[in-house]
Amino acid sequence: MRWLVRTITRKKKGAVAHTDEVYGGESLTIGRAAGQGVFLSDLRVALEHARIVPLKGARFRVESLIAAGVRVDGKLQQAAGAGIGSRIEIGGQLIRVIKPPQGFDAAVEISEAEAATESKAAKFADRPFSLKGTWLAKRSVSWTLFLLATGIGLGLPVAGHYVPGLQDKLRATPVVPSDGQWISGTLQAAHHFFGEDCSTCHVKPFQMVRDESCTACHATTPAHADPVFFELPELTETRCASCHKDHNGLDGLISHDQRFCDSCHQDLDQTTGQRTVLANASDFTHDHAQFKVELAGWDGMGNYLPRREPLDSDTLSEDSNLKFPHDVHMNPEGINAPSGRRVLDCGSCHQPEPGGGKMLQVEYEPMCQECHTLGFEAQEPDRQVPHGKVAEVLFMLEEYYANRALMGGYSDVTAPTVVRQRRRPGTRLSRAERDEALSWARSKSRRVGEDLFEGQACSVCHRVDREGSGDSLTWKVQPVRVAGVWFAKAEFTHASHTTMPCGGCHYDVPQSSSSDDVLIPGIDNCRQCHGGEHEKGKVASTCTSCHGYHIYDELNLAGASGSGQN
Repeated sequence: MRWLVRTITRKKKGAVAHTDEVYGGESLTIGRAAGQGVFLSDLRVALEHARIVPLKGARFRVESLIAAGVRVDGKLQQAAGAGIGSRIEIGGQLIRVIKPPQGFDAAVEISEAEAATESKAAKFADRPFSLKGTWLAKRSVSWTLFLLATGIGLGLPVAGHYVPGLQDKLRATPVVPSDGQWISGTLQAAHHFFGEDCSTCHVKPFQMVRDESCTACHATTPAHADPVFFELPELTETRCASCHKDHNGLDGLISHDQRFCDSCHQDLDQTTGQRTVLANASDFTHDHAQFKVELAGWDGMGNYLPRREPLDSDTLSEDSNLKFPHDVHMNPEGINAPSGRRVLDCGSCHQPEPGGGKMLQVEYEPMCQECHTLGFEAQEPDRQVPHGKVAEVLFMLEEYYANRALMGGYSDVTAPTVVRQRRRPGTRLSRAERDEALSWARSKSRRVGEDLFEGQACSVCHRVDREGSGDSLTWKVQPVRVAGVWFAKAEFTHASHTTMPCGGCHYDVPQSSSSDDVLIPGIDNCRQCHGGEHEKGKVASTCTSCHGYHIYDELNLAGASGSGQN
């Protein structure tokens, strides 16, 4: 049997609301226990207080389950008949039998008893419900509170600014408000050391922060561009605080929004009057030129003069004077080394610097010498020449063979008898023998040097030029010119990419057969993971993810004429 249990709720302003619940059962139970068809929370109600049993037609029987009985239509009794409109009072609640709507077999309506409602109304009848019922008035209270708040929150801090010494006293008193009450948010972490002194930045009350206040500390900060060469309002009229808004949290001072950059850089030709060599850029995914790398170079006077070339250039080549085929060294089957077969990987030569930002310079001794030894004498296989200047190598060779020639006992069929003959220690040579031995030593050192520089050692990895002849014969090992920083105009750190294997970006290294190859990944490689600021499904990267703003090394903020001051 489907019962409709409707609860009537009267709100404070006279509005009436109801909630309906459906109960299924042969009889409708009433009480304070869980599972009752009509649940009444009044403590005067028993756990199982009464029940309503349906009879034939629209008649019901109300049965009391406690000895005290139940009041039906004003009479207290143990059982009584009931019909549509009958009233059952239990505790402070009135249960009325009503005509069931369509889809229900019976229905009751629960509301607060009239006596309880009247007692509550009488209880609060003599109490005021608005300011009109009191001696207070809205306008007078509002003005009083307004003047009090203004005097405390505005008057005292303003007085502290103009009265010498008062501001320090206000700041030192915890309860009394000072200008610290006006702080709109947390300062940038770097500004906390003067955060209690608002006048450091806000020199004049009720005026915006002036650029002079910023450059007082940031005088040596690089400028963005030369405002004289680029006569742009964005450089000459923009205030520092237009981009750097403090009181936005510990890291909220620097704006990283892409729009601050692309407002100028999306059409640089028009913006600068075609006075820049930079390419347009507004979004990393859709509008960004191919990367340019900085390659080492020198002018005719020997001064360092690097050149920048895009990675998609047909003439891209690194003239490093170094011979290093990656495909040979990264052979999966390994290479022949003095200690046996050895398999190399990227980490065998390339190690990150402390902090992981860049890579350490490749050094001969820890990374190359194990396989590429500089031995020169078969009779002393562990003896090696230094990996250094040509003059040092030749001096060391001549010294070594002069010593061996003067000592004697050197086994070489091309050497004169005085060099090959064994002598007792202390035996003195004649002047002619001495000259003959030293002449051979000089000749021998030149032959060995020629073999080292042009044959088995230096020329294997370096470009070596022969200079002079005879006794003046020497060699010039061309200096290694490897780029130290490939992306001079951008910021890249390997530390943020340690989850990627080296081959994930430098995938073409194992196939490179020449050290002239530039094996730096291009923009398409980075776009596999990185996208513009609004890119979905990739690492959102704004302009400041790779580029700084204050990068003009030749001019700092203090010397940038025409910087915005308003």
